[in-house]
Amino acid sequence: MGGSDAVDPAADRWQSQASPPGPWEHQQPPAAGPWQQHQPLQNGWGSPPPPVGVGWHPQPAGPAPIGPPLPGPPPGWSPSPGLRKSRKPLWVTLAAGGAVLVVVAIVLVITLAGGGGSGGGGSAGDMVKGYLQALARGDAETALSYGADQPATKELLTSEILKKQIAQWPISNIRILSDDSTGAGAAVGFAQVHVVVNFGDKVSDTTLSVKKDHGSWKLPSAAIKVKPGIAGDRDAAGKTVTFFGKPVGDSTVYVFPGWIDVGTSNPYITVTAKPILLDQVSLISETWIQPTFVLSDKGRDAARDQLVAAMANCQKSNLLAPPGCPMSVDPYGLADGTAAWGPADISAVKFDSFDPYRLALMFFGEAKAPITVRTTGGATKQGEASQFLSGTADLAKTPPELKFR
Repeated sequence: MGGSDAVDPAADRWQSQASPPGPWEHQQPPAAGPWQQHQPLQNGWGSPPPPVGVGWHPQPAGPAPIGPPLPGPPPGWSPSPGLRKSRKPLWVTLAAGGAVLVVVAIVLVITLAGGGGSGGGGSAGDMVKGYLQALARGDAETALSYGADQPATKELLTSEILKKQIAQWPISNIRILSDDSTGAGAAVGFAQVHVVVNFGDKVSDTTLSVKKDHGSWKLPSAAIKVKPGIAGDRDAAGKTVTFFGKPVGDSTVYVFPGWIDVGTSNPYITVTAKPILLDQVSLISETWIQPTFVLSDKGRDAARDQLVAAMANCQKSNLLAPPGCPMSVDPYGLADGTAAWGPADISAVKFDSFDPYRLALMFFGEAKAPITVRTTGGATKQGEASQFLSGTADLAKTPPELKFR
């Protein structure tokens, strides 16, 4: 292309320009670099490259390739002097890497913002509202899905029991007053939601602490872990506690907030407890309801009936100290076996001082009963026997068992 000498057609197919004659003709050409075209083979050696300029000294080439000439470009093709490495792959790589970073950033923002996830999508306030709405419609399974920690037992967390709760105390007027799930705390996966809601005629106003769990806002637990009281060997009443008719004893149970059917298996006492509302949901530890036990009228009447029955034992005997009867008379001057006891008057006996830890009812007072007896001299004597009675009625037994002091 750049020389004036005639070139063999075959040679023209393999070289970009004619090699000038000179002292370099019999030198070995330098080894082909990674960007150079192979030159035609002549006498087993490739033709030397064109001179680059004054002072250029070619380096000895490596051994000549063995075998037939390699195929080359079509006639008239000339390689560009000094191919430059394209930067396009670099820009493509950088652009792809940037796109990946953008996607990761978007996913991170969505995760921190609480997007997606069953039971906890949207903001923390939306999650709390959804939880209360599930409770309000009696959907126990959905309500439980809003908790990060699942309860150990779901015996009292069924839709059937939940519907009993809302039948007594309907859940209404749900208001989210504040929600900082978009604040600084959200970056570390924690937030607080101020919520007010009505359980029947009772207003629950509390601030719930919530957290991120697998990308969704969740309550620490959707159920409340409850122990019925400080149960022990002496807490006889505490062992009779029932929730929704099911015995609890000293075990731990889980319930939804709202109306709780707290009862007792003992027919002689009643029990009440402080309402368990929304403020108990955020507690990590268990809740102690501390039930209050009260002697029922049925319990007092049952104890009194047992005293009446004991006094009736006196009438069944002609002894001065009848068996099973809390009364007796001094035998001095009287003939035993001649006594006739009348109906007793126990109206002055009081049944008070109920002890729930022992399920014991104390009683005390004066009992009176008419009696007719013969003296040792054969005379008949009529009078009224009176005696101060005291003791306890064991209400753990049915009927109560009386113990006289």
